[in-house]
Amino acid sequence: MATWLAPRGGQGGHGPALGGSQRPGDRSVMPDPAPAPPGPARPMRSTEMLDFDPEVMAMAVQHGVLEHVQLERGVFRGRIAHTTAPASRIDWGSYALSVLARGDLSPEMVSITLGLGGRGDWRVHGQTATNGDMIVFPEGGEMLVALPPQAQWLSLQVPRARIEAAGLALGRCLEGSARRMVGVIGDGLRQTLVDLAPVLAPHAQSSAFDDAAVAIAHDELLASLFGELARRGGAIDSGASLSPGERWRVIRRAEAYLESRADPSVRIDDLCVAACTSLSRLERAFRETFGVSPRRYLILRRLAAVRRELLRGEPQTSVTNVATRWGFFHLGRFSQEYREHFAERPSQTLRTQRAGSVPI
Repeated sequence: MATWLAPRGGQGGHGPALGGSQRPGDRSVMPDPAPAPPGPARPMRSTEMLDFDPEVMAMAVQHGVLEHVQLERGVFRGRIAHTTAPASRIDWGSYALSVLARGDLSPEMVSITLGLGGRGDWRVHGQTATNGDMIVFPEGGEMLVALPPQAQWLSLQVPRARIEAAGLALGRCLEGSARRMVGVIGDGLRQTLVDLAPVLAPHAQSSAFDDAAVAIAHDELLASLFGELARRGGAIDSGASLSPGERWRVIRRAEAYLESRADPSVRIDDLCVAACTSLSRLERAFRETFGVSPRRYLILRRLAAVRRELLRGEPQTSVTNVATRWGFFHLGRFSQEYREHFAERPSQTLRTQRAGSVPI
């Protein structure tokens, strides 16, 4: 019953792409998540609703208690996926019919809610909102949201300290009330959602991803959401310039931190702390030095790590296992990006090495 968001300019199996030129009344979709890689089964903790059940829906958002009211006639259908990492929680869901959700959210974390799509407008605390808007709630904040028919939504909970570490200022939200941040979903966040859907989005298949993969997916999504928040005006120092000396110090600290990490899970807020700077200044330093954003730089490092492993050509090496271990969960997208970057498919890299001829 659920359909999901497609990359800008692309078409999912059931409707138009999300964001960009999308009209407020459009229903946005994404293709069904790519199949999970083979491995020990670890079912996703999910809620599937074949009718309207207020008691089940009360736990739609982890550590919150929400009352739901069905606002239109018909047979209700819904599906929500719940995932938890050491310092974040994500709930990603869809409802077929319009509902009202109200109640208290997590008392210990800030909640960031994103309207992925729906057929018509949203109503947030009595104000009109549209697909693509972000709503930021403080710890223990009250939610009062009327969702449109065919609503698709995502809610991420994160400690305030991680937001502050990235140098983001969310205004009155952090003073006690919700803040609506208007805008369409940018290309970077859109692609992140598509890439991470196999791990985080609700779907009929059981998830074969382990806790480490979920933690990487959480950090990837949070980094993209932080970038989106900064783009929409949440950065404290978005207009500040960097001197050549400060830019070099930021890069050296960031590089030293990355060199000390041998695993793929690098949190963007930890990188800000290590570099003694905010997300917006880190972004500027990386773009001026490397020509890419910090997040893109981390992706390129992970691509290089995958290639190193494939070039070793161990007998038990599997492209799928190596890719997912380094945080590439949408295998079709990974294979395309690898081929574009290295001018060969990952399977070719592995076969060439096993044949005893390593390309230079």
